[in-house]
Amino acid sequence: MDCNVIIDLLPLYADGCCSEESVALVETHLKSCKDCKNVLDSMKGESFSGLSETMPEVKISRISQFKASLLQSVLLFLSFAAITLGVTFEATTPMGVGNGNWAFMLIIPATAFMLSLANWYFVRLYKSKGVFSTFSMIITLGLAICGFVWGVLHYGNLSVSFVIGAVVTLVLCILSKILSSLYAKALGKQ
Repeated sequence: MDCNVIIDLLPLYADGCCSEESVALVETHLKSCKDCKNVLDSMKGESFSGLSETMPEVKISRISQFKASLLQSVLLFLSFAAITLGVTFEATTPMGVGNGNWAFMLIIPATAFMLSLANWYFVRLYKSKGVFSTFSMIITLGLAICGFVWGVLHYGNLSVSFVIGAVVTLVLCILSKILSSLYAKALGKQ
């Protein structure tokens, strides 16, 4: 067997991620090739020992995964319920000065929060729990700002409901940061 192929397989072999056929192939080759055996020994001795010290192995229990999924599901449901409530109230508001109040106070902030929950599916892509939770908060704020700009352009007025909506948005941004941190922790993110 070509040494280059075996060297390509060695990291997987060292991690125990190879198929049975690959393991047999690598072990057969290592019996007859001291160069490849030395490469494997250096991988185990230097790279992997240093890596294991800096990144402890985290095992995620099914209970933790269930708690994380339950948290996300409850938040999606509550966000959708808030949006539905806001749309219902907005639909009963007569045209005029009060039109758009519920959009600013409830629909836009709840929609921004709900859409930011989509980011939670990508928690494993973030370096740390802190980066993930901060980014979730920024997504909530950014989506809300876009919604408020649309609301001002659509309704053509800034009223007290805009200020109330801004406060609700800030509360939801803080909640987004806290709850996304809990979610990431439940999934073993450090």
